[in-house]
Amino acid sequence: MNSKTRKILYIEDDPEARTLMADIIRYKGYIYLEAARGLEGIHLAREHKPDLILIDLRLPDMQGYEVTTHLKSLPGLRDTPIIALTGETQKNAKEIVLTAGCDGYISKPINVTEFLFKIEEYLSGRKDVVPEEDEKHFLQQYNIQLVSRLKKKITELEQMNINLTKLNRELEISHDQLSQYNDRLFYLNNLANQLRTETNPERLIKLLPQKIAEGFHIERCIFFKIDRESLRLEVFSYVGETETNLKKIKFKISPDFLQYLKRENGILWIKNINEILDKSLLTLARKLSASSFLVGNLSYMGTQQEATRIIYKISQASDIDSPPAPSQQYLFFMDKGVTGTPFATYEVRILKSFMQTMGIIYENILLYARLMKLYHIREKQAMHDELTGVYNYRYFIQELERETNRTKRFNYPFSLLMIDVDYFKEFNDTHGHLEGDRVLKTIAAILKENIRTTDTVARYGGEEFTVILPHLTKEEAAQIAEKLRKKIEGFNFDLEKPSSQRCPITVSIGVAALPEDADNSRELLMLADKALYKAKKSGRNKVCLS
Repeated sequence: MNSKTRKILYIEDDPEARTLMADIIRYKGYIYLEAARGLEGIHLAREHKPDLILIDLRLPDMQGYEVTTHLKSLPGLRDTPIIALTGETQKNAKEIVLTAGCDGYISKPINVTEFLFKIEEYLSGRKDVVPEEDEKHFLQQYNIQLVSRLKKKITELEQMNINLTKLNRELEISHDQLSQYNDRLFYLNNLANQLRTETNPERLIKLLPQKIAEGFHIERCIFFKIDRESLRLEVFSYVGETETNLKKIKFKISPDFLQYLKRENGILWIKNINEILDKSLLTLARKLSASSFLVGNLSYMGTQQEATRIIYKISQASDIDSPPAPSQQYLFFMDKGVTGTPFATYEVRILKSFMQTMGIIYENILLYARLMKLYHIREKQAMHDELTGVYNYRYFIQELERETNRTKRFNYPFSLLMIDVDYFKEFNDTHGHLEGDRVLKTIAAILKENIRTTDTVARYGGEEFTVILPHLTKEEAAQIAEKLRKKIEGFNFDLEKPSSQRCPITVSIGVAALPEDADNSRELLMLADKALYKAKKSGRNKVCLS
């Protein structure tokens, strides 16, 4: 066989030794194969069928002896020369190696020239043997070493089995925790979606303790109202405690602790009561016989301060005198009961995330409620006269047009009253504008009190009012007008001036109806105004029809 076709496999864990050997073997013209571990060497030997195998006795995964014994048992490799190349210093190492099945033995460090000469010899069929009379002795020694290594392997395997069993248990626990984690995340998501539809902030806080206990296996969950002035805690909603015990919990929380909570993003995990430095929190823990728990301020879990700032800006822009009061703050407490069972880290992560979501939902509910309140105030301002509280001119014109359209569509009449306070300029000159404003408010109240709920009173401007009377003919409206005129004439306005200086308070009223007098709202308004002018021209304190 040509040397260039010969293959030599080197099994050695030292990379520098493999690099050096590669240079030597290739220099001589052989095909070089290498493996860093015993199992890898066995695989390459079976695949490539080398002409010679060089093996180190100390390999990471198995002893060189064991690799040799295994290789010699494989068909096609039984006659392949295996040479031990090692720096082994053990006495009789060569003899034991040969007894184990190696065909030769070369000590490290090697002399390259001698090494190559020996390789040629081994490839040519040379075999080193143990003298026959010593073979039995060294075989015995080899077997002793083999049994010792086997015992060591068994011990290692037993320990590995113990470690694997422990690891398996830990994996099962981790799997259970992961499963619980996923279940609770799913519950959290569903619950958050459900609570997002809530519109009442107090109802949300009432619901939370029970929902938290159901979803997170928490025995006690308590929400306290925080009084902003005194910082006293008042139990608001709870689960897992008796009402009797909770009635005993009356104390103040320290402002320093609330500030600390704020810096900690609104929530603290107390793992041990001995960690507590704040006296007020320690008092709470002792009153509840708690040793490991979560405590937080719901208002610090979102961005409530920013929302409040926005509300104040809207209030100022809307000319609203009383801006919304600061939101109610709630301190929450939760634990797994008086046994002191601690929370798992993953449970705390989920609860923190959940309470942050609840803080944002709570804030959004407050923001929505405040915006709706501002909207209604703004809506009222847009529709009502600020002084008298009745509808304003803008709303009156819109309602007059709507009533005209309804009349045409459903073919029923409606009437319009135009009302003017007689001699109001003279009244203001005599009694002053404050008294004049009071009179206008009183007249508006009299008008509202003496008409139907379906009728519409509006301030047309200055001392003029209008009343829309659906479903009434002009004659029926005239009766209402006369009633209103008499009510105002006979009312005691309790003026401060002496009776000799008082201006009498009366009204003149013009009446027009649609479709009896007009075809559209503009014409109706003009005719009612003309009727009012006629009443004033004919002596005032009268009702005139168009």
